[in-house]
Amino acid sequence: MVYPTRPIVAELNFDKMPALAEDLTEYAEYTASDARMTRDTITGLDWSGGAKNAAVTRANHEHAQLMRVSATFTSLANTITTGHTDLSSLAGNLKLTATAYEDNDYSVADNWKVTDSYNYALAESAAAGDDEQLTALETLKATRARIAENATLWMEGVARDFDTADTDIAAAIRGANGVLDQLTPPAAGLSAGGAAKILDNWENGRGLTQEQMYALAAGNLTPEQLQALHAGQPVNIPQGQYDFLRTLFRGMDGMSVEEITGLPGTGEQSAAVRNLLANGMQIMSNPSVSTDAGDAGGMAVLPTNVRTLLTEKPAQTAPSAHGSVVRRLGEFDALADLLLAGDDSLRMGTDIDRAFLKQAAEITASLEGDPTRRAFGDVIMTPEETSRFLDKMIGVASPDKAAIHDFVTGSNMDVTCSDGGKFNADSHLDALFGHKWDENATNVNNLFKWVGSDAGNPQNSYYAGTAADTATALGKYLGAESNMSIGGNLGVNSPHLAQTLAGALAPYLGDYAHSFTGSTGIPTYGAGELTAGELKNVFRALDSDPAAAAIINQAGAQWQLAMAYQAGAHDLPQLGVAAGLLADAMRDGMDEEIAHLSETAYKDRVGDYQDKLNAATMLRYVASVSTYGAALNALVPPEVEQRLFGGPPDLDSMTAEERARYASVNVPALTDPQAIRFAYFVGAASTDPSLQDQFPGGFDEKGRPNYEQLIEWDKANGGKWTKWMSEQMSQGFDSNFDLGVGAPDQPGPPPQAGTLPLVPGGKPVG
Repeated sequence: MVYPTRPIVAELNFDKMPALAEDLTEYAEYTASDARMTRDTITGLDWSGGAKNAAVTRANHEHAQLMRVSATFTSLANTITTGHTDLSSLAGNLKLTATAYEDNDYSVADNWKVTDSYNYALAESAAAGDDEQLTALETLKATRARIAENATLWMEGVARDFDTADTDIAAAIRGANGVLDQLTPPAAGLSAGGAAKILDNWENGRGLTQEQMYALAAGNLTPEQLQALHAGQPVNIPQGQYDFLRTLFRGMDGMSVEEITGLPGTGEQSAAVRNLLANGMQIMSNPSVSTDAGDAGGMAVLPTNVRTLLTEKPAQTAPSAHGSVVRRLGEFDALADLLLAGDDSLRMGTDIDRAFLKQAAEITASLEGDPTRRAFGDVIMTPEETSRFLDKMIGVASPDKAAIHDFVTGSNMDVTCSDGGKFNADSHLDALFGHKWDENATNVNNLFKWVGSDAGNPQNSYYAGTAADTATALGKYLGAESNMSIGGNLGVNSPHLAQTLAGALAPYLGDYAHSFTGSTGIPTYGAGELTAGELKNVFRALDSDPAAAAIINQAGAQWQLAMAYQAGAHDLPQLGVAAGLLADAMRDGMDEEIAHLSETAYKDRVGDYQDKLNAATMLRYVASVSTYGAALNALVPPEVEQRLFGGPPDLDSMTAEERARYASVNVPALTDPQAIRFAYFVGAASTDPSLQDQFPGGFDEKGRPNYEQLIEWDKANGGKWTKWMSEQMSQGFDSNFDLGVGAPDQPGPPPQAGTLPLVPGGKPVG
């Protein structure tokens, strides 16, 4: 049985419930009075005819509706009154009883279990040698044990009663709120006049009335509207709600950003008002939000000084003696603090989020060189402080998948530029990926984590499509030869960012390598194709950090295994092209990056890089394919993973020989042709049971291919399996694999979607 624990009950405070019930009773009385007055006024007018009949009918209907609202308010007030009486009484009993037992040398645990904590050792020591006293102590111990047991049962019972009452009251409140939402939608009563009164209160230093707080809350989106927003669909709001929010923010046109963010004040209402103001600002900056009359959200609806902050160039062109100057640093900081107080769920495709990403990137780009200190207006910040400030700005937009997609792809971003400017995605990505982010800058990593986790998202096709488009743009960016001066040092400057990108892009390697050609059984997530040269450069960029290299190269190896398995299972030799593309990109990318690092970051310490790569690979080499997508995991059976990758290494118990074997794991090992052949054979055996009869020594007792047994059986039988595999794979997979390996490395236009890549030496077999 689940019931509230003692710490939870100790924190409960029911003091505000009576006042809320009184307010609801007043609302009920006002609503009923207004309903009667309106009806009586209409029906009492001295007129006749069809118009009067229509007016009377409507008045009676509205009277009935308002009386239902009044009755619901009354019911809700009664529920809260009853709830206050019941819950406060039960909680009070639990608190007082627990304290009373503790005052009498009992202990009461968080789960209401009562135990005897009397100091019997001291009493027994005092009664030593007195049998009568010792017997009395034993009797006392037994009695107190029964008391503790009964007390536990009683307190658990009261806690259960509390849980039951709490559940019933919550259900009644939700039911009443549901009725009120149907009869009086929260946004229905909003208007421009209501917003003007709120502004007047703020400007005159007055707090908001309870009705005005409710009005601000009513300006939010409903759960259904939020669901539509996160499905990439337009959201329609009532004109009154739009006018309310537009008037609210238009009324701030003469205010500075600091004045706007200071409107919530510091009083009891402050936190709630900050949240509601931030939410309203996000809603009104969202172009997907509109009315039937054609009014829509967007950058143009925001207060003037907020809009200029988000669109004008943030940094001074010429660096100061200390670095770059950002004239409105304090305003960026204040606006970020306000927006971070809002709800993450509203951050989906807003112009505010797009602009925060753009401005953060432009400030980052202005940090030329590596000065010891950088000047931001009249504030001088260290590089570490600068990194934290920029990461905070990025944190505003990091939950907004649509805005991140637009920032990376360049879509819908011109609105973030002033004076008709045009947004350039590559230059802004240059700034983010070229910066040295310290390990505490977590938000810049969060910009891209979702790209991997939303690959093929079965619950939300909009997320899946947005992630795939973003992955395509990231692949094109990292794959461009012109960006290698940044990509080649990505992991050196920001290891955690490189590792995040490696995990995010791993699910899309199959798409990048054109494995979606035809019906191949390989999962596709919708990302675009890359040329052989672009794919190589993606690996090279992510190889710039050893841990990132371990992640992306193992993913590449696992994709090849999946391709080989499916090729064997379903006679799809054309998959060899994609596998060859991946194998070649992995090898060439690593070779070129090692050469680059040997001349730059690592110089004569390339051995250090290899040691780090091997260490990272030891930890991740046995990772499940599910890391890179459940669908891919299903394509490579556990026995393939186990035979090829082995179990997790136990470093403490490993022999020197075993340590050497694990330390030798590297990219060539991950592209081992023998591993590919075994995966192909396992696939073939999954659809052709006769192979078990043909190679009887190569299967375990459960009928699964066993690599070690197969090799031993092959040696003992004149290489029968090796010959058979050579014949099978030479008929298509191997030659196609060679075509993939031989694809030209120079980046160029990708083949048309749905076609195999053009490679020298002929066309794919199969």
